[in-house]
Amino acid sequence: MEWEFLSELAQPWLTQYERMLFRYVLAATLVSLFVSLLFRGWMNKRRLQKRRATWRDIRREVSFSLLTMGIGATIGLGTIALNRAGYLHLYWEWTDYPLWWNIISLPVLILLHDTYFYWVHRAIHHPRLFRHFHRVHHLSLSPTPWAAYSFSVGEGLLMVLFTPLSLVLLPIHIWIGIAFSFIQIFRNTMLHASCEFHPRGWVDGPLDFLTTTTHHNLHHQKFQGNYGFYFTFWDRLMGTEFKNYKDEFRRVTAGAVENDEGAKGAEVTP
Repeated sequence: MEWEFLSELAQPWLTQYERMLFRYVLAATLVSLFVSLLFRGWMNKRRLQKRRATWRDIRREVSFSLLTMGIGATIGLGTIALNRAGYLHLYWEWTDYPLWWNIISLPVLILLHDTYFYWVHRAIHHPRLFRHFHRVHHLSLSPTPWAAYSFSVGEGLLMVLFTPLSLVLLPIHIWIGIAFSFIQIFRNTMLHASCEFHPRGWVDGPLDFLTTTTHHNLHHQKFQGNYGFYFTFWDRLMGTEFKNYKDEFRRVTAGAVENDEGAKGAEVTP
């Protein structure tokens, strides 16, 4: 009976794993090609550190990402079971909820995820938690797109739990959930590319509330600051954004000679 039960779970678990793997490989590959091949000359002028990741770094990032996706597939099975039992609010028919909710639910979900990410991320930087939860991710001193899911078991669990927790609070259409999962992984791989994608003048314009690759790369260099994922407002509200973030962004997007001196003096706003 136990083997039959495990056999019945194996196929849906593999399906969940394959979906996560597809999104991860697609996003990391496209971002890597953009940085290293298609726009190599331009991106090299926008490189955020002199140090570059080695093949050993990338193998480690991929290995831990594969582990995280295993955790994600397991939580995915639990999410399906909880939804069938009526504890979650994942729906398939657009008419189940008003049009206005179908329109705004994706932005609301992204705002909720950013809040969850900021506070969980900041919490696991506490000295008592860092070694057990977040140290693995920070082995990527010069991260690559393949570091997107490079987590320890504990951090991986915390990150993938967002999905069932969000579905306790919000009704989400299945296609909104799928769109969110693609936005999340593409955003994640871009933030870890170690080259700046955003156009010059970004931090001086109306879209400055969105994070950049520079914003997250400074976090990988200095650790204590720039905890946000999609948006800068939690870091600014809580005084955890590096003071030299905008200057570093301007230096990089001006095509300055690559170096990592700009980040060495990074400080957190008191």
